[in-house]
Amino acid sequence: MSAIELYSFEGCPYAQRSRMALLEKGLDFVLTEIDLFNRPATFRDISPYGKVPVLRHEGATLYESGIINQYLDERFPSPPLLPATPALRAQARIWMDYCETRFLVATHKLMSEAGDTARRAENIGKLTEVLRFIEHEGLRKLGDGPYFLGDQVSLLDLQFSPFFERFGTYEQIGGATWPADCSRLKAWFEAMQSRASYRATARPVEYHLEARRQMQQRIAEARRTA
Repeated sequence: MSAIELYSFEGCPYAQRSRMALLEKGLDFVLTEIDLFNRPATFRDISPYGKVPVLRHEGATLYESGIINQYLDERFPSPPLLPATPALRAQARIWMDYCETRFLVATHKLMSEAGDTARRAENIGKLTEVLRFIEHEGLRKLGDGPYFLGDQVSLLDLQFSPFFERFGTYEQIGGATWPADCSRLKAWFEAMQSRASYRATARPVEYHLEARRQMQQRIAEARRTA
């Protein structure tokens, strides 16, 4: 089998998704860490956007974590990380899209405007609304097992879990709280934390807080020298 190469960055939740998918598949891969604040000059030749993750396999170069993960599931179908039926696969993709277009938008707004006291309550309320939608319209209706789609972990679980790993930063910086009526969501995250793929790639909240501090410092320095 051709070697699988993954270009990653330890602190990137999108790259974490693809590392988790490779581990869930039990695939051997060559991991190359890229410092996104000091990218090698040649990295643009590999990643047109200059982003991670990037997967190289059998002559193809792929980017965008969701697309990489679906490629891995199609190319290496065992164990499957999407349901067997078209209807259930469509449901999985609906919620994967919800992660990108609703959940991540709400978390980004919460964090990017964390210092704006006038908008803080509104942003907390929006994220709370999104979390409750995931709980009541997603997890409680999609399946009875510990994961989004039932007893088997899927790409949908991998789509969300790196960002819930960072929930402590949403609490400490943005003031978010876990809604009391989201018990199913909490049980789901506990199930994800027990998986080997999560444990191998997760970092504690202190790591993410420090990474955010360094990122803001580098952005401020870049603006001063621009």
